[in-house]
Amino acid sequence: MIQNRKGDGKNAVAHLQNAIRYCEESQIIAHLGPAWIGLGWGHCLLGENQTALKHMEKGFKIHSDVGLGYHMGFYYGLFSIVHFNSGDLQNAQLWAEKALKISQKKHEKWAEGFVGTLLGRILGKGGKSQIDIAEECIVKGIGILDELKAKPAYAQGYLFLGELYADTGQRDNALENLKRAEVMFQEMGMDYWLAKTQEVSGRV
Repeated sequence: MIQNRKGDGKNAVAHLQNAIRYCEESQIIAHLGPAWIGLGWGHCLLGENQTALKHMEKGFKIHSDVGLGYHMGFYYGLFSIVHFNSGDLQNAQLWAEKALKISQKKHEKWAEGFVGTLLGRILGKGGKSQIDIAEECIVKGIGILDELKAKPAYAQGYLFLGELYADTGQRDNALENLKRAEVMFQEMGMDYWLAKTQEVSGRV
């Protein structure tokens, strides 16, 4: 999961394939569902969205069937990411809104912050009428994650905020937030997300 957080889908997939095999051999069902979901996340990072969705659905079913309710907001958020990366903004928004509601209901603050930045990113792609709401979601999400010292996640929030400003012609605000994200990704060795940030900066 650390590899996934860094954006290293290739190594994440290799580790999680082993994790799934070990969980199945030893019948550790409590970890099997999350391992399948994590495997899907790794494939998503590699751009293999259909494979990602298939693995996540399998993991989510295992997790639900054994009655485990933890991290549900986070997992819903991962579904949202797959749909977003597939260009399906409608389903991406639906999953993100579900994720936000369930994370708030279960008091999963980390997931609430993480999903807030995702929802803001999605709304920002939906047209000018939602820009203010998108900005509010991202800023609030960053605030929660900053308070929790979840640096990898709030660094992504700054990327999404910079991307929003870039998309709406706010050049100075875009560059300020993208630079902030770039520095943090460099410090943490998050090359995947660093490249994403530099890609957005290149079109500002």
